[in-house]
Amino acid sequence: MADPLERLGSEEEEEDADGSSRLKEDELCMEIDPPFRESTATTEDWRKALAKVVPAVVVLRTTACRAFDTEAAGASYATGFVIDKRRGIILTNRHVVKPGPVVAEAMFVNREEVPVYPIYRDPVHDFGFFCYDPCAIQFLKYEEIPLAPEAASVGLEIRVVGNDSGEKVSILAGTLAHLDRDAPHYKKDGYNDFNTFYMQAASGTKGGSSGSPVIDWLGRAVALNAGSKSSSASAFFFTTGTSNCTS
Repeated sequence: MADPLERLGSEEEEEDADGSSRLKEDELCMEIDPPFRESTATTEDWRKALAKVVPAVVVLRTTACRAFDTEAAGASYATGFVIDKRRGIILTNRHVVKPGPVVAEAMFVNREEVPVYPIYRDPVHDFGFFCYDPCAIQFLKYEEIPLAPEAASVGLEIRVVGNDSGEKVSILAGTLAHLDRDAPHYKKDGYNDFNTFYMQAASGTKGGSSGSPVIDWLGRAVALNAGSKSSSASAFFFTTGTSNCTS
């Protein structure tokens, strides 16, 4: 049975599933494997990394119809980030791109807004892509965020940058505790990822943060924020590995 306290992290108006259950004993333990790596990043290193990352993170505003009986119609806010500046490609979650028709806009940090169009939503895993016209961004200087899933390790200090709780730009700190957590089960009658592993950290993400980049001190995206547990600070990250979303 799904833990009703696990939830998708995208829409601020998303509700938890009905019912109640206890935390399983295996969810309360933390096994450190591979060995812990001590972080040597300084405050200045993080300042430089965030200065590069923040301009490439966008607020996504989506409006979707009820395309399937496992989905709901409505408008919501989420996050995405630019991974290909030349072609105008934004990486975010599948449950943000939606499996059916969607109208969406992206707002950059300087409040420039552009329409975005879905170009891919994975049939199984929680990632998808929007595209936009790069020429439409006339005033903001920004760079794409490189993907570096190989940099993820237990004990890695990370930052989650995105539209957490509708704040447009929030920066949440955390430390990777799991690299091989089972895919979270959000709803009995809705979308759930499966047949893959997730990362986990106590970064305390909330609604609006789905699709946020999980970055290291070099400004590389080691994972993609996907959901959280409402009863704790646990957040669940989908890996940006080549076997998942960069092939």
